[in-house]
Amino acid sequence: MKQFSSRSLRLIPSFLSVLVVGSLSTVQARTNSFVLLNRYVVGGAVAEIISATPDGNTLVFTNAGDAEIGFVDISDPEAPTALGTVEVPGEPTSVVVTPNGVYAIAAVLDEIDEEAGETLADQQPGVLVFIRLDDQEVVAELPLLGIGPDSIDVSPDGSKLVVAIEDEEDEDSLPGDRPGSINFVTIDYEALANSVVTAVPLDLSGVDGVNYPTDPQPEFVKFSPDGSLVAVTIQENNAIALLDTETETVLRIFSAGTATSDTVDLIEDGEISLTQSFEGRREPDAIAFTPDGNFLITANEGDTDLERFGDGVWSGGRGWTVFNLEGDVIYDASGSVGLLAAQRGQYPEGRSENRGVEMEGTAVGLYGNRPIAFIGSERGSFIVAYDLRNPESPRLMSFLPTGVGPEGILPIPSRNLLLASNEEDGTIDFFQLSDRGARTTTSTAPQIISRSPEIPFSALSGAYQVPGNPRSLVVVPDNAIAPSRIFTLTIQNDIAVVDNALMLMKDGEPVGYDLEGITIDADGNYWLVSEGDNREGRERPNLLIQANAAGEVLREIELPAAEAAAISRFGFEGVTTSVDGDRLYIAIQREFEGDPANQVRIAEYVIDEDTWNFYFYPLDTDNAEGWVGLSEIARDRDGSFLVIERDNQGSANGAANARIKRIYRFSLDGVAPDELVEKTLVADLLTDYDWIEEKVESLAVTDAGYWVISDNDGGEQYSRMLFIPR
Repeated sequence: MKQFSSRSLRLIPSFLSVLVVGSLSTVQARTNSFVLLNRYVVGGAVAEIISATPDGNTLVFTNAGDAEIGFVDISDPEAPTALGTVEVPGEPTSVVVTPNGVYAIAAVLDEIDEEAGETLADQQPGVLVFIRLDDQEVVAELPLLGIGPDSIDVSPDGSKLVVAIEDEEDEDSLPGDRPGSINFVTIDYEALANSVVTAVPLDLSGVDGVNYPTDPQPEFVKFSPDGSLVAVTIQENNAIALLDTETETVLRIFSAGTATSDTVDLIEDGEISLTQSFEGRREPDAIAFTPDGNFLITANEGDTDLERFGDGVWSGGRGWTVFNLEGDVIYDASGSVGLLAAQRGQYPEGRSENRGVEMEGTAVGLYGNRPIAFIGSERGSFIVAYDLRNPESPRLMSFLPTGVGPEGILPIPSRNLLLASNEEDGTIDFFQLSDRGARTTTSTAPQIISRSPEIPFSALSGAYQVPGNPRSLVVVPDNAIAPSRIFTLTIQNDIAVVDNALMLMKDGEPVGYDLEGITIDADGNYWLVSEGDNREGRERPNLLIQANAAGEVLREIELPAAEAAAISRFGFEGVTTSVDGDRLYIAIQREFEGDPANQVRIAEYVIDEDTWNFYFYPLDTDNAEGWVGLSEIARDRDGSFLVIERDNQGSANGAANARIKRIYRFSLDGVAPDELVEKTLVADLLTDYDWIEEKVESLAVTDAGYWVISDNDGGEQYSRMLFIPR
């Protein structure tokens, strides 16, 4: 057993859930909604699938990247403690804890050694690994009857396991030659290695609506609450199977059918427009029973080639569904989840032509007398929670931003907890069912939300206070949104409302830039910067742009040729004016070619003279990995300048490596062009505010302090907003 380092981050309320109902001026958490207690950083590991001991005090997770099972003491969910890891002989795909709390059992996939020349034909059956929890020792390994185990579940009485043997030979070449199956395991607690494994084939012949009847590939398995049934999703085949636990036989297999909606976006063009009609095969991934065992909940991710079948039906249902046990659809969310995501800035527009929000994980918990369904969006990084007391009309309780790429969802009703493991950034979220009337946001950490789904927003990359109105900001998105817009953000107590979107126009036509900064001059004109990129096929210059109050572009200004040639990417990242307004100052993110290492430029543009000067800014070097650069510049009330300096770690690059998320101050008084400025720390966002998001990119100055906003990578996570007082 080896230990791993960890860091537990206690989060401020800006991360908490909020539900929009009626007037936005009164938005706050609904009674009995979920709020975030903590986002726990799992060392250098990746948390994918999670389980917990019966008392809810010890968490177990799979780390496929390092071929390990990890353990965390969660008796205090606001201060989890790492308990170490156990190596397993391959890639762990799922893990459960026996109801008696004695063993963690992991399904482990045999890994192909490509360097040794192995191919898919050489892959061996998977194994179950039994780990005794009290000393974290591997006490038994049990061979399975099939290649490629995926999901695993344990019966409520602990007597049996069920394993989905997916045998995913080649995702790009279906159907395969080796059909997957279901393994039942009758556990022999006296001699674990003697446990009995039975293979149950899934015969799809005669089942209407399946895609590859000769290649079942079961994806996810779940026992019913009384243990009498097992539900299985057959994702690539858009089907669901029900099996009898006692006889270990298939009762029925039915098609998951198609979902339809008139509120989806099917074109990846930078424009979030949830106005199109679509039909999609649900192709469910995760599945769960309702607590009474009468209904099934599926997360309809989709998994097949979008154009394979040539019938105009898309892959994935873009939502979630309630089925009865006969396979009838009782409720389908379809496009409604995308609308929720768009209004909260978490619609991943870059996935529109694929599967949109891509709902993947699901789980159901009984909290008191209230059954609650949780469905996770892998691409939008959120979980939606619904009250299921009326399964024909579920009621939205909470929209919960998570870490990046939620994979595992674990309700712990006995402790009023919900956990989400986030595969992309290596974090685990701890949510708690709140007390009556609990608020989930604050005036210094508001939730950003659009006034209407018709004003979607994303990728906020630069901000500036509207003159004379400290509760209003103008904010610009980068090129994840096109054409370019200037959003107006109005701060209303504990929410920040996107209530207007001014489209930029050039020569009478909408225009798109990669906007990274905004300021307003004394005449009411906007000055903006667009980041350049000279990579092949993307050629665009770094631009300083002037637009009038109506959003009409008045002029575009490029760097001088020599400087433009010295930088390929990571260029203009923020803009501000001098006190008298005759000059503009631009933060350059990374070093110019030929410049000293760890020194970036602050560009000065003299407006009337159309000339450029440059100053040098010293970067911090205590990053763990990756690069360090500037993300924003703003002028403070005393004439000094503030910059955001950050590394490129956190979020999808791994929260464990985040080190540099800082605001510094410098002055140009007495500094000549080409000289190095001196900087003074204003705030360490990581240390002082638990900021682990990678792209902190917006900084707006007010008389009382500073607003900071993160870029959410085109809707693939949430936009965090924070006020830092002077």
